[in-house]
Amino acid sequence: MNIPWMALALMGTLAVTLISTDLQASTEQNFSDDPLAQRCIKMLDIYAAEDFDAYVAEFPEPWLGIFGEKTLRKQLADRHGKYVKEYQAQPDTIKIKAVTPAKVAKIEQEKLGALEAKEIDLYIANNKGNSSATACKYLRIGDSWYFRSLRL
Repeated sequence: MNIPWMALALMGTLAVTLISTDLQASTEQNFSDDPLAQRCIKMLDIYAAEDFDAYVAEFPEPWLGIFGEKTLRKQLADRHGKYVKEYQAQPDTIKIKAVTPAKVAKIEQEKLGALEAKEIDLYIANNKGNSSATACKYLRIGDSWYFRSLRL
């Protein structure tokens, strides 16, 4: 008499597990077609190539005037160095984990006129065991989205 109840309990547990796994899979989103996610991944290529013109083109117009070329070149060189050191400029895995609204800092509102912000959460790894969770931040200024940061 206990065996049918155990079998029934086991089947119930299996059904709950399958339903739970199915729900988890259905809630995962594919962000590969999101334009900001694609731009975020492109920033990794810009870091790898240390392409200053492409780097500056991602920022809003006043950015170069606010920070100056020397500061932005140093920033890019630092990020290039870290990216190459960690991933040899060629990660094996880049996963877009989420695209979420982000807080617009007061200075971003005042200096740049930012209206809203989004963060693109990434997971980056290489075959040598280096990995990190990071995020790009983009600001909407007027009708356009501009790069703000990518932490490495």
